[in-house]
Amino acid sequence: MERDNIKQIKLQNNLSHFLCDTWWYGLTNRINNRTFESMVKIRKEQKFDAIQTVIGVPPEIGLYNENAKYGFGAAWDKNGNINNDYIKSSQNRVKILNNYGFTTILYGAWGYQIEWLGLEKMKKWWKEIVSNFNEFNVYYCLVGESNLSIGREKELLPNKTSDNLVTSRIKNIMPSKLSSLTRHLKNTLLSRQADKLKIDRIKKWSEVVNYVSQITDKPLFIHTLPKETSEEVVTNPNLLSAVTVQTGHDALSRNDLWKLPLKSRQLYPKKPFINLEPWYEGILNNFDQNDQLYAAWVSLMSGSHSLCYGAHGLWNLGDGTFLSHWGKQTLTEALELRTPFLIGKSFDLFRKHNFFDLEQVEVETYQEELIKITRYSGNSFICYIPEIRNATEIPKGNIFVPTQGEYIKKRPRYGSVVIHN
Repeated sequence: MERDNIKQIKLQNNLSHFLCDTWWYGLTNRINNRTFESMVKIRKEQKFDAIQTVIGVPPEIGLYNENAKYGFGAAWDKNGNINNDYIKSSQNRVKILNNYGFTTILYGAWGYQIEWLGLEKMKKWWKEIVSNFNEFNVYYCLVGESNLSIGREKELLPNKTSDNLVTSRIKNIMPSKLSSLTRHLKNTLLSRQADKLKIDRIKKWSEVVNYVSQITDKPLFIHTLPKETSEEVVTNPNLLSAVTVQTGHDALSRNDLWKLPLKSRQLYPKKPFINLEPWYEGILNNFDQNDQLYAAWVSLMSGSHSLCYGAHGLWNLGDGTFLSHWGKQTLTEALELRTPFLIGKSFDLFRKHNFFDLEQVEVETYQEELIKITRYSGNSFICYIPEIRNATEIPKGNIFVPTQGEYIKKRPRYGSVVIHN
């Protein structure tokens, strides 16, 4: 246990504040190197300094789907044989990111894929990742959505996409002829089976965490489903560098964006908190610029260590057809959004003024609606007000407008505002 505690402290100390974009399919043939580098340049200009992507098989597709390929094939086959061409091609893109000053957060798998490979071959895959990327500026996320598709791991095999699964499930919805008692018994049995399978999944990924922690000193994360935290999905969270969550893509998670960081500060005061997957801009034709700025500011104000952004069309490198059940927004449309520029302005302000060092947080709400949130220490403060018309007491100070990305001299009559001294 003493060794583990020392390891945790070391991993946390290696973790810098970062502004991250989400390119799950960044290491695939869905874009060429020229487009990849142009995306890197855009985010560099917008003050981003990290990209999270999947080294391996991206989410929502089967192993032999064309979209899993980079170079002449996917990262590995069903027998766990590793594709060296994929490794070399991926190294080139990580090198591009590093050359522009980006940290790359490499996700080694998606939750259900450990059932495809098995525990020992997943360890072997992680050994390959560490041996080929440890000299780069990278952080490691052991797995995305660690508890996803428990009991349904084979649905995407061999080459399906989640588009197929959505269509299939809709076609198979039929009125049940079972009695209510029979349905209850069936659901109870399925629930018990799922609980056992979940315990097994948690045990497997915990063993991977333990293994990887022994072969690298890089920061380590776990990406979760909504309503879970990294502390709950493995048995050894002490080996992870941060408490991480996913608030997902439901408007009902609005308050979770600031409540979860606050709760984490209370439960784990010495451990950084990061929401690895907040709302994606444009997903399900929802979560526009105002939503994204709200998510960014309440995350920072409530104690998030770093900030992650995502946009539909960008995470999947979309063309309007691929994984379109999540929305029609394309990569081209996503790259034209002004929001990342504005979030970059906000994050740059927060970091330059060392507002991360303001330890005290005060929240004002009315009937579950956030009115304002303030970070302060001594005489220094920063206050975020989502809608200034709802606030009765407004502090005096420098006035920054997130939707404009700049300071103004006179307080606005409506909209969001940041005030600091």
